[in-house]
This record gives sequence, C-alpha cells and structure tokens, in this order.
Amino acid sequence: MKKIYEINCDQKGIFIERPNRFIAQVKLDTGSLETVHVHDSGRIRELLFEGNRVNIKSASNPKRKTKWDMISALSDDGEEILINSAYHRYISENIIRDPEISPFGNIESLKAEVKYGSSRIDYMLTKNGKNIWVEVKGVSLSVDRVAMFPDAPSTRAQKHLKELMELLEKGERAAVLLLIFRNSDYFRPKWETDPVFSELFYEARERGVEIYPVQLELKGGDINYKGLLPIGGKEER
Repeated sequence: MKKIYEINCDQKGIFIERPNRFIAQVKLDTGSLETVHVHDSGRIRELLFEGNRVNIKSASNPKRKTKWDMISALSDDGEEILINSAYHRYISENIIRDPEISPFGNIESLKAEVKYGSSRIDYMLTKNGKNIWVEVKGVSLSVDRVAMFPDAPSTRAQKHLKELMELLEKGERAAVLLLIFRNSDYFRPKWETDPVFSELFYEARERGVEIYPVQLELKGGDINYKGLLPIGGKEER
C-alpha cells in the first residue's frame, strides 16, 4: 500500500436529499442545514441516501454559490468512499507519474485533456517515442465485492471506448485507467445498466486496449494505492 494523495475534510454530516445531480442537502453535525455541491454525475444511490454519513469540504472559492463540496460517503460496511470526480485528475496523474506503481512504467512526457476529434482524452503519454492515450474512469459502485461501471447508461463512456479503438487502429497505444474506490475482488462492466458499454468494453480489450483496474482506499484523508484488480469475463452476463 502506498499513499498517493491527501484530501482533508472540514465537516461531517447526514445526507438529506439530492434535489438534482449537482447539489445535495446535508445536515452538519453542528446542526446547520447546508447546500453542498456534488461533483459526480453518477447516480451513486447506494451512497447518497437519506440518513447516510457524509464528509464535506469548504469550497476553495469563498464567493461560490455553494460553499461546500461533497467528498465522501460511508458504504454499508463502514468504508469511506470518495465520490468527488474533481480529484480523479490528481489521483490518476500521481499514479501515472510514479514508475513504481504506474502500469506504464517510466514515461517521457504527460499531457492532460488532449483533443482528439470532437472529444478530449484525459491523457496522452509518450514512452519510447510512442503515444499512449489514457482515459480515466472513477468507480464507486461495488456489489458483493465486485466493482462495476457505469451505474447509469453512459454514451460518453461508450464514445471514449470507440475513440480508443480508433487510436489503436492508427498504431497508437490506448488504455483505460479505472480508479476503484471501494475494496473489491475484481472488476467487470455493469452490463445490467449499460449493455452497450459492456460489449464495447470487451471488444476494446480483445482488440488490445489496455485496461487497468486500480484498487484505491480512502482512509484518514489519505488516498492509498493497493494494487491492480483482475477483470471478470463475459460469461458473467
């Protein structure tokens, strides 16, 4: 296990409701009811439900309309789960830049948010003079210790897999880095929610798109790297 990032929360509270995908109402332990920004487009209903414990952090911009950011929530077994995708960039970059844990080893350069067609791919790395295109996905859902993505149909995620396969056909390396925030035994796409993504996932993998499910842990404000998880097969569908 290796610490790769630190997130310090300011307040704890109880989740009340999520009026829309961007905001939630949280009753702080201090007694006040606060509007909190939710930086995660997923449904995450297994974490954001009335009465669940959550951790929040004050916004870096004091003039912002919502003064708080949702950071994490407790799972049913008491594990603290990161549910703020704004941190995915920092976490993934720290992994990629550390040759001891990066699935890509030593790299020569890293560029973020690189334009490709009508999209932006999270990273374009160079190694031995060759490009490696990397898309990052955060995974907070795990059922019976099986990590799954997505928790809602995602045409955006489908499009990214198609683009990575296109890049592969052009002779580039392409990869998906899955940031898994709940302790799990393995990863599989959630075909029950998005069968199209599931088919594309296995097609991309068979064609040579590299898939790296990274097991992470949030404990005491520290994001810890715990290793890579195996991938479940198509037969589970």
